Amino acid sequence: MFKDILIPINTSDKATWENPVKTGIELAQATGATLHVMTVFPRFDYPVVESFFPVDFEEKAHAKANEELHKFVAENFPKGLKIQTIMAVGSVYEEILATAEKIKCDLIIMSRKGRLRRHFNLGSNVNRVIHHATTSVLVLE
Repeated sequence: MFKDILIPINTSDKATWENPVKTGIELAQATGATLHVMTVFPRFDYPVVESFFPVDFEEKAHAKANEELHKFVAENFPKGLKIQTIMAVGSVYEEILATAEKIKCDLIIMSRKGRLRRHFNLGSNVNRVIHHATTSVLVLE
């Protein structure tokens, strides 16, 4: 059924990754799919922003984020699953869409942004992914 499942996450916000990770694991175990777990790191190459940080800040920050992503996968996914970690840099929704196209995923699993709300509201990145993805998108609470 599924061959490649993309799960974009923010490792520092459990509300945004807990259900997508759980569902992704269940689907991968049932179908033998590869899970592509990605995080998106913001750009620091705007002159105004860049001037506030040390010269090697972006390189060190990317390395730290990549290390945290691998640690996250080791702590939250069972051994034996096929998992690829992806760290992208740029706009969240643009990088999710580009990665989905590049890996030709069958499904993107996301959570609507943050803590529970009284009404079902989507974050702007989830909304954009839903409207522009060329594959199925599963949005979880």
